[in-house]
Formats: sequence, C-alpha cells, structure tokens
Amino acid sequence: DGSGEVFTDHDFHAYLRKLNVENDRKNEWFHLDGQQSRRYFQDFRMNRGRVQLDAAISYTLREEQARAVRDTKTYYRSHPGGEYLWNAKPRFGKTLSVYDFCKQVDAQTVLIVTNRPAIANSWYSDYVRFLGRESGYLFVSHVDALAGQPHVLDEQGYLDAAAQGEELYKRIEFVSLQDMKGSKYFGGEYDKLRHLTEPNWDVLVIDEAHEGVDTYKTDLAFDRICRRFTLHLSGTPFKALTNDKFAGDAIFNWTYADEQAAKRNWQGAPGQQNPYANLPMLNLYTYQMSEIIRDEIRQGVEIDGETQEFAFDLNEFFKVKPSGSFEHEAEVDRFLDAMTTQNKFPFSTPELRAELKHTFWLLNRVDSARALAKKLQAHPVFRDYEVILAAGDGKLDDTDENQKSFDRVKAAIAHHEKTITLSVGQLTTGVTIPEWSAVLMLSNLKSPALYMQAAFRAQNPCLFYENGTFRRKENAYVFDFDPARTLLIYEQFANDLSQDTASGKGDTEERKAHIQNLLNFFPVIGEDEEGEMIPLDAEKVLSIPRKIKSKEVVRMGFQSNFLFQNISNVFSAPQEVLDILQNFQPISEAKAKPIQITPETGADLS
Repeated sequence: DGSGEVFTDHDFHAYLRKLNVENDRKNEWFHLDGQQSRRYFQDFRMNRGRVQLDAAISYTLREEQARAVRDTKTYYRSHPGGEYLWNAKPRFGKTLSVYDFCKQVDAQTVLIVTNRPAIANSWYSDYVRFLGRESGYLFVSHVDALAGQPHVLDEQGYLDAAAQGEELYKRIEFVSLQDMKGSKYFGGEYDKLRHLTEPNWDVLVIDEAHEGVDTYKTDLAFDRICRRFTLHLSGTPFKALTNDKFAGDAIFNWTYADEQAAKRNWQGAPGQQNPYANLPMLNLYTYQMSEIIRDEIRQGVEIDGETQEFAFDLNEFFKVKPSGSFEHEAEVDRFLDAMTTQNKFPFSTPELRAELKHTFWLLNRVDSARALAKKLQAHPVFRDYEVILAAGDGKLDDTDENQKSFDRVKAAIAHHEKTITLSVGQLTTGVTIPEWSAVLMLSNLKSPALYMQAAFRAQNPCLFYENGTFRRKENAYVFDFDPARTLLIYEQFANDLSQDTASGKGDTEERKAHIQNLLNFFPVIGEDEEGEMIPLDAEKVLSIPRKIKSKEVVRMGFQSNFLFQNISNVFSAPQEVLDILQNFQPISEAKAKPIQITPETGADLS
C-alpha cells in the first residue's frame, strides 16, 4: 500500500487467532469460507493486524530461546536468591524470552532496570504483543519514552487498579538505572521511587548488564532492592566473564557464531520458514591508512619541540582546531576522496553505494563529528546523502538527546534515499535502525563490548523496497581503519565470550579454533603487504596485530606505549627476552643496540 510495511502469513494467522477463528495451532489450516477469508484479509491490511491492544498473540520460542528459559528456570529453582547471566548476542529476542521465563516461574513482581531508557519501547511493545492484560500482568513505568502510551501505569495508577479489586495484580515495572540512582532511597538526592524498596521482587532483570552496572554506586543501589532472583542480560559481557562473576552453570551462552550456524544448518518441515533467514551475515573490512597519510608519515609530528615519527591514531586524525576545522585538513579530504574513488574502499562504485544507502559512522568527539558533517555536505559524492548529527555531548545517559537522535534518524531515512549518521556514543546499544547496513569505526574505541555493540547496529533484519520489489538485507558490514585494534577486538570477541577461553584460558590451538569458527560466519578482509584486500585466516588475525605493534615499538626506539601497555601480548617471547625488554633503558638515556627478535619468538621483527 506504499507504506513500506511488510507482513508474513504468520502475522495474518495470528490475526485470525485473535478473532477466534477455528484452527489447529500445529499447522496453518483455518476453518472459514472464502467470503469471510477475504473480508478478514482486507481488514487485516487496513488495521495492520490490530484488534485491540490487550489481545495478545500466541508465540513459539526458537529452540535456543526455549533452552535459555528452561536452563534459567532450573537454576532459579535450585538457587534461591541466585544470579544468572544470559550471554546472548544482540537480536537474540531477550524481551520475549524473559517474559516467558517470568510466566513459567509464576513471578508476581518483575523489576526491569537498564542503563538505556530508550529501549523501554521494546519491553513495552513485546508486553503489548505477547502478554497484554490477559496475561495477568500490569505494566508500570515512569520513563519519559513511554509517557502517554496505552496500558502503561504509574505507581498511583497501579495502586488504583489494585484498589478496585482487579484480578490483574501481577506487576512488570521498567525503570531507568539513572533515575533509580537519583532517588534518595538509592543513594541520590530526590524523593522518588521509594516503592521500589518496599516489595520483595520475585525477579530483578538487569538489561544491558555490561553498561554502567559494575560500579560502587550501582552496587549500593541494587543492594537496596530485595529480590528472590536476579537475571543479567548482555550481548557483550566481557567484564563479567573475565572476572568469573558467574559460575559455569549460571550462564546461558548464545553467540553470533551459534546463530549463523543455526541459520546455515536449519532443517524444517516443507513450507516452514527458516527463523534465522532474516538475520544478515556480518563482514569486517579493515584498512591501513598509510597511503592516505603518507605526507604525515614522511614529515613526522612535533612533540614538545622535537620531531617524532608519526604513529597513526584515528582520534588524532580527526582532531579539530579551535576554529572548527580539521588539523589534518588535507588528509581528511584525501580520506573522503579515497573512500569514493579507490576500488577497495566501501563507497567507490555505484554498486557499492547502492548497498550502503544508510550507514552509521562513529567518532570520538562532538567537534570532530560537526567538522566531518560539513565536509560530507560539501563533498562531490557524499553531498547526495542526508547527514544526521547524532552527537549531543557524547554521554551514554543522555536519554532525551538519544531519543531525539533516534527520531531524527528515522525521519531522515523515511524522507531521503541515502543517509549518513554521525555519532559520538549515541545510538550504539539497544537501538534498532533496520536500514543501517554498515558501521564505520572512525575512533579509537578500545572497549570490545562497546565496539561490538556498535558493530551489531548493522545486523538488524530489513527488507528494502527497490524497483517494485522487496530485497532482504543479506549482508551487514563493519569498516575499520585501525587493523591492530580491529583484530585484537575480533580475537577477544571470538575467545573472551566463550567460557573455555575467557580470562586467558585455553591454549593457542583452542583460541585459533574459536577464531576460525567465527571467521566462517564473520569474515575479515584486510590488506596484504601490497595493499590488496584478502580474506584473513585465524593465524593472520592473531599475528597481524603483534606485527603492527612490534614494528611500531622498533620505529619509536622501544619507547612506544604499545611496549609498556602489555608487553607479553606484544611479544610472545621467552621470559629471558621479556626480562631484557622490561629492563631496557630508553634511547634518550643510553645508546643501545637493536634487539633481534626472531620469528620463533612470535614477533617476526627481524
């Protein structure tokens, strides 16, 4: 009908079930005549399948979702007061699965706390679609994102409903972590949310548990919530697994590799749709910037009055002068030109641009994002894109700005064929923009959790309407320009979310095996010695960061920060060599002979 909305036969079946049309839930047969069928179908198209908000639709969990609920339920019953972690990749379907778990354990009171208030909509929409009032639960929240929504009650509304003797006494409450920490009952200053300290909650759900949770102030706040069970949700719980916060039987794991393997291996009955078919495959491209910044390398940079060799740094590359222009103006221009003219770069041909109509670019400073927006608007290729500055002040807890940015991105995509969203921390977690097909990493983001959360913004399912037909998003892309950082994070993503190799566990072969398995579903394409783009294997993923860092150490006279950040990771060398390097005098203090580190030591510097 021109709206761009699509539906499947399953949506229409759910609608017919809402209307109580006789059917067998085990198959797709419904008992009605042709005239009724046509009338119901036209009504379905007109009202988008909505009968009434409290008429929930039936659902069937995917196998891994059902397993998560089953395992958590077992742990819940055998560990009163216990804590459980879902290490489940973004797009797992956590909200519906959590609701199903709460129903199965008959939780009377459920408190959901998140550091990202903007994701309140996903919790609310799944409540409306799959639970509704008929489930026996009322939905309570004070967050601004849900203000005015039907069936969202504040505390007084909930008490009023209870006072009227309604049977709907069970409670699901959604709360912002920032809002809670601002309450004087949780260590803050304001007289609000006292009711959260009063009931003994059956289940406390901590959503996006990797963000802003492991702090002293947050621990104090959670200590004041009496509860029988705590469920932590995270797609990237690197810190929790590194710290061994959860026992092995207190973790459910579902990784991106698990999902893509299930997609590849799925075998259903004839006519059944693969439930993973709409989940795109991620592809990681990593580039060296040597050609683009060759003048900088040749000239070096001045530090404290002395010329030092230039070491590439994305944050430095996009640094802005007080006047608002880039310090490396010519190099940024060359970078944008290379992106649109050199064959290996993402926007170099009309075919590539057609696949990357809507993209998400991540920088580290607001002034850099503003300066780049001006550059893009004046560029002969990128001026055809609507540029959205989703920068704000870069704070993760800037709820209003985050919501405004989300609304502006959605509006821009609705009205423009091509868009570029520039972000400084906003829209990187718990946000779904289906049309984004690529993420460009233009900052020195070092946290693997934040990096991968941002990367998965491109993996959302989407159907594009082009030339009168719909096209499914089959691939999503991450483009990075810091190979050493890229591959280090990739290796962490492959190993540090697996219990047998997290926290440095596992031998080299086990870690290689995890990387190789991930490469099957998340290929990495990088530059070889001649600058040609080639697929990387597990050996290259492990060795290239060491080689880049080791070369940097030698070029900087063994005074590079790489050397002192984690010497054992830079050089996989015998202890005798590490002892020599750790006691090595700076070049400025003593004229030392270069140390020859052979390939056998793992650094390949000779």
